[in-house]
Amino acid sequence: MLKEFKSFVEKHNLIVGGDRILLALSGGIDSMVLAKLLMLYSQQTTDNRQRSIVISFAHCNFHLRGDDSNRDENFVRKFAEENNIPLFVKHFDTELYAKENSLSIEMAARELRYSWFKELKENYGFNKVALAHHGDDQIETFFINFLRGSGIKGLKGMKVQNDFYIRPLLWSSRKQIETFAKDNAIQWVEDYTNQENVYLRNKIRNQMMPLFDEVKNNARQSLKFSIDCLTSENELYRGLIKEKLSQIEFVEKDYKYIENKHFLQNENGRQLLFEWVRMFGFNYEQSVSMYEAMSLEKSGVVFYSSSTDNKQQVTGNRLYPQYVASVQKDKIEIFENRIDDTEYIIEMSLDGTYRIRPTENENCPKMSFSLINKGADFKLIKDPSVAIQLDFEKINFPIKLRHWKKGDKFKPLGMKGSKLLSDFFNDMGFSTYQKQNVWIMEDSNSLILSIVGFRINDKVKVADTTKVIFQCALEC
Repeated sequence: MLKEFKSFVEKHNLIVGGDRILLALSGGIDSMVLAKLLMLYSQQTTDNRQRSIVISFAHCNFHLRGDDSNRDENFVRKFAEENNIPLFVKHFDTELYAKENSLSIEMAARELRYSWFKELKENYGFNKVALAHHGDDQIETFFINFLRGSGIKGLKGMKVQNDFYIRPLLWSSRKQIETFAKDNAIQWVEDYTNQENVYLRNKIRNQMMPLFDEVKNNARQSLKFSIDCLTSENELYRGLIKEKLSQIEFVEKDYKYIENKHFLQNENGRQLLFEWVRMFGFNYEQSVSMYEAMSLEKSGVVFYSSSTDNKQQVTGNRLYPQYVASVQKDKIEIFENRIDDTEYIIEMSLDGTYRIRPTENENCPKMSFSLINKGADFKLIKDPSVAIQLDFEKINFPIKLRHWKKGDKFKPLGMKGSKLLSDFFNDMGFSTYQKQNVWIMEDSNSLILSIVGFRINDKVKVADTTKVIFQCALEC
């Protein structure tokens, strides 16, 4: 088995001289066999006068199996000590984490261990984290995704290398691992929960896979071959989708849109739409509703990504952005749902000039301010996207810059009565993204002076009686 292990590692360039490898060591047969193979392989590289490979172990105690959890930890500690290999151990309150974050125990344990592995990598200079997944795990994962209705994206295998994670046993079967362990007198600890058909993976392993073995000789080998093919086909499909989307997607910072015609005039437009929006956390049902809204030429239909609830959502040590998809008459736009309560103050400095504070935030609107005496040569700037000119004496300082709030009203220039900003936005044809990002200028008496860049309040317009003008020039 060492020969096959060495061939697989070198074929995929998983381990090279000088690597610092952290092995996730549970104490079970898979990780104990991988530990033995890594130590033998490391010894070979040293004998061949290559740069040595440094190995360390990491063990997670999830405290899910009573005394057995501590038994596993003690077993791993003893093994590491006997082989003079550094060991990191972490204790987790997995059940509490799962409850606080509304996760299954399996997902909670997964998040906790991967977060810790990444932390160890960054803090101690490891460049690889080795995981003991093997070929049978690959098949089980495939069927888990298949039964969950993941679509083509889930019908693929785990990667041999994914970022800094490596899976040097992915070529082998569980039977090969068991044979190697017995032939080399490798000790391990049994996890009794592997025999319990509570979790989906165990049901597939203990009930479904034996049926495949009965139906066809070498069924597992055939399944693994099919998974490898699907993985390659999936990568090709993803590449083609990415290329297609790059040709039709407009991107500017956190804002993206695609014209509806690219979906409605495409035979596979519904699927293409799903492939785009799923990247931002939207599910298939939402993509169907988006497509229907496009087909009916509805405008302003809004969806929120289902994978997050940000505003921004912080769950445990996870920070997720939530995205908004807004179907407009001619396009669908996607942007991050930032609930920005930041406010800026326009105040007079000691030298008599006006400035915005604080200015450290990159989202701060770019403006310059000046006072202008209204003389005979004064010319009114009528384009609000260039400058805002207001009657200085009708303004109560300091002025506040903020985003739109529900219920906001003002009297648009040229109108007799007041109007809700939401109605004004609709009249102007604002998209959801524009509504979220437009700046509102308000004085200390809560009078909305201007929708920056679009319209001023009629109450503070420059009139015949105006003597001094407060001018805000927009820099961008």
